[in-house]
Amino acid sequence: MSLMPQQADSVRPDSDIRLVALRHSSEIQRCYETEGLRVNPGLSGTIEVEVTVAPSGRVEDAAVSASGLSGIGRREVESCITTTMRNWRFEKGPYSPETIVYPFNLVRDRGVMSNTRT
Repeated sequence: MSLMPQQADSVRPDSDIRLVALRHSSEIQRCYETEGLRVNPGLSGTIEVEVTVAPSGRVEDAAVSASGLSGIGRREVESCITTTMRNWRFEKGPYSPETIVYPFNLVRDRGVMSNTRT
């Protein structure tokens, strides 16, 4: 019998990635409403945030990779969202470090989220 370390999977399951986003959707909405709409009621658009997740489930980095927001409040919303996402936790497991891209469609009165992989 040999005790070999578990091989790392290449990626986390899509369902786990979606679940984390759904669990934190109110935080994203709060950033948009308090940092954006409060100073610019017309602020809307899509931003993409790239998140690097370690095998431990900790977010190592979060950065805006694309933004369709413009005007007053844009920088504050982006900063709030990336700061919030750095505190997200994913399930620990035998995963390789991975980068996930979350697109957020920010529109007044609703925040629609989805995710994709790179």
